[in-house]
Amino acid sequence: MTDPAQPTTAPLIELIFDRLAADSDVQADTAELVLAALTSDDDLSAALAGSPTRLDPRSPANDEPSERIWLKSVTVAGFRGVGAERTLDIAPGPGLTLVVGRNGSGKSSFAEAVELALTGDSARWADKTSVWRTGWRNLHAPNPCQIGVELRVDGLATPTRVARAWPADGELTDAEVSVTSARSRHNGLTELGLARPLELYRPFLTAAELGRLAAGTQSQLFDALFAILGLDALTDADQRLMRAARPHDTAVKEVRAQRAALVDLLAEVADDRARRAAVLLRGRGAVDLPALTAILDEPDEATADEAVLLCRELAALDPPPVDEVTRLAGQLREAATDTLRYDGGRSRAALRSAELLRLALEHHEDRGDGPCPVCATGALDGGWRASAAVTLTELRQRSVAAQTAATRLTALLRQAHHLIDDLTVPDGPGSQTPTGSPPGSVGTRAPQQGVGAEVLTVHDGPRADTPTGSPLRGIGTEAPRQRAGTEVLRESAGTAAPSEGDGAEALLGALREAVAALRGVPGEPAELADHLAARYPAVVAAADAARAYAEGFLRQRDTGWRAAAAELREWVGAVGGLAAREATLARLKAARAWLKETGAAVRDERIAPFAAHSQRIWEQLRQESNVELGAMTLAGTNTRRRVVFPVSVDGADNGTALGVMSQGEMQALGLATFLPRSCAPESPFRFIVVDDPVQSMDPSKVDGLARVLAELAEDRQVVVFTHDTRLPDAVRRLDLGRARIVEVQRAERSVVTLRPGSDPVTRYLDDAWALARNDELPADVRGPVVAELCRSAVEAACHLRVWRVRVTRGVPHDDIEAAIVDASRRLTTIVALAVFDDADRGGDVLGWLGRRGGWAVGAYRACREGVHGAYLADLPGLVTDARALAKVLA
Repeated sequence: MTDPAQPTTAPLIELIFDRLAADSDVQADTAELVLAALTSDDDLSAALAGSPTRLDPRSPANDEPSERIWLKSVTVAGFRGVGAERTLDIAPGPGLTLVVGRNGSGKSSFAEAVELALTGDSARWADKTSVWRTGWRNLHAPNPCQIGVELRVDGLATPTRVARAWPADGELTDAEVSVTSARSRHNGLTELGLARPLELYRPFLTAAELGRLAAGTQSQLFDALFAILGLDALTDADQRLMRAARPHDTAVKEVRAQRAALVDLLAEVADDRARRAAVLLRGRGAVDLPALTAILDEPDEATADEAVLLCRELAALDPPPVDEVTRLAGQLREAATDTLRYDGGRSRAALRSAELLRLALEHHEDRGDGPCPVCATGALDGGWRASAAVTLTELRQRSVAAQTAATRLTALLRQAHHLIDDLTVPDGPGSQTPTGSPPGSVGTRAPQQGVGAEVLTVHDGPRADTPTGSPLRGIGTEAPRQRAGTEVLRESAGTAAPSEGDGAEALLGALREAVAALRGVPGEPAELADHLAARYPAVVAAADAARAYAEGFLRQRDTGWRAAAAELREWVGAVGGLAAREATLARLKAARAWLKETGAAVRDERIAPFAAHSQRIWEQLRQESNVELGAMTLAGTNTRRRVVFPVSVDGADNGTALGVMSQGEMQALGLATFLPRSCAPESPFRFIVVDDPVQSMDPSKVDGLARVLAELAEDRQVVVFTHDTRLPDAVRRLDLGRARIVEVQRAERSVVTLRPGSDPVTRYLDDAWALARNDELPADVRGPVVAELCRSAVEAACHLRVWRVRVTRGVPHDDIEAAIVDASRRLTTIVALAVFDDADRGGDVLGWLGRRGGWAVGAYRACREGVHGAYLADLPGLVTDARALAKVLA
């Protein structure tokens, strides 16, 4: 049967590019998005951002092998129905092999072994309970338990072997996998590029799958055909466009929904600003964002209420965090300890000594050896110079360390004092923060207490004179505060929760007390560090409590405008980017729409050859059925994708419903769907394995199946496992060419025997023998026919030998077939090809036969010349000699 035309020869990206170029209505940015979506998420993001894209899509088949692969043998031991090890040998070339045996004979164990060895799973167990997975190990001979498949690759003499072996107590998933090829050992079939083709083309089919293909998991069949056709890139591209559009679509919908919610919220706020903002939002058109922002920026209403004024000041309290001040105290304590390590007086003496030594060394450098110019008693010479140089280095290092420690301590003291001096407390209602006070400081600056250092604005980050790594770097920024709680403040205030009239004043007093206690600065650095660590948390606690009270007070007095204004300001920020999101969303929708329309056309074009192949198979399988099958199509997207089989009964259209089909027709439909997929031209597997396809088929459909399989076997290796003897009978009866039958028998304790059924050689000779001994026909009538049958047997034996020898040598199958066809024009040339592997050595054939005996020469001449009426004396003897000759040649 001729394979369907190549459906995926043109790379999809090139096909889409050509269609984009030919479509004058498509916008340039739409075309760019389509091509980028076919490539990758990164390219799509770049295209949306206006950046350059790679447009370098990976071909879905670029990692697949280009060689053709045939099945050579299947070995099973301790698995399913097979106990002791048995090997099913299969001629690795085109042809039909029928493995026949009763139910329970173990034949399906070989079919499942092929699938399990290559994929690691079996469709027979798919979607079944764990009970189905417990009987995989043979009961009578469970160990060793192993399966193996031997594959032949065109052009390679060394086969590829895939084996799975299980330890004695192992589970199904515990198999040790071994893969070897002509190149080396491999970790799996992925390294050979076979994992993806096995997924796409699945060269094996079980009886359970047949029903599912036609009436079951339509989405899986859709995905399988989609991938084979090279169309999965369209699905991937559509998914990328959907993912890219989702955040923009969500944002647009949320902003629109929030607009209506804000109108309802502002209607409940008794504030003129809320009323005016609601008017701007109620219209259906675009919102006047500058006008809305101006409303949000209006200051709070002026008020003479002292409590409100004081709470506004308290609500702005923002002292530096406790953890940073604690860190400053720790570093101050370390710096004080380091400074004490170096005595100040000794350091100054060391510095003076170092200077004297430096001058003495310069004097010795200028004058050379001589008496000491200072004491006049010592001598300045080479020994003194070496010792003085060492001493000078040590003095300098000590002086530098002491100076560094002192400098660091001074800087930290300055920071500590600046921190304390910059803490200000509000004076009460109507007070103003003095000029120069940092924004967000505790409050109004109090008089500085004898520090004498310039004020450091702590909320603007580190000063220029603050050393790198200072603990106050970033004080007053957005670093999270560690609140010490309000308990300290309540204890210092000594009062219960204040009333509305005096609450702010009471909390303000507690804050003043905490700040005053902090400003009682001790003189020693170490004591100052302890003072900061002990007193500063109370200041933060007091400020937190005052701010919390003030915020609560202001919320009670607030009409709701503050909360509404915060939500409104956030919405305005979101609306600012809405136009860009809507534009991007429109671009993505346009790209999806074009891709959907074009993808449907490409899909129909590429499915057509498969649909035609499926229909041709169905026409042979239906055999007297009233059901007609139209061209299958792919329909739907996302979760509604399916494969549509148009069905009509006696010419009446039944839509896509399959309920009118019998079980046998459903079985045939499953085969019509499976076979084009497994025989796709792009598949590297030249074999298909079908288990039990005859179920529920009437005799006429079995004949149709035999014809389908025989036609596929012209250029494919077809292996069929069946318990139904009607299929091998149909193959023999219809004389469908080269077919090998293997019979599987199972004895006690899972002892399986494989023996050959009738092959073409045997079949021709058996027919010749029966005719030769039929005395009812005259010898001159029987003779030419018997001779022709014997000649066909000899030629079939030669064909088998040529295939066996050349395949083992790695000769491509097309070359073998061409050589056989060319040599079969004469018996001499085909025998020469079989014996010498050279069809041109026909002159050496008689000599080779003569060395086997005169009977061989006679049989050869009888087969060659007997069709013309010669050798009629002993027809049974002719058949006997031809059988012996065929055995020698095979």
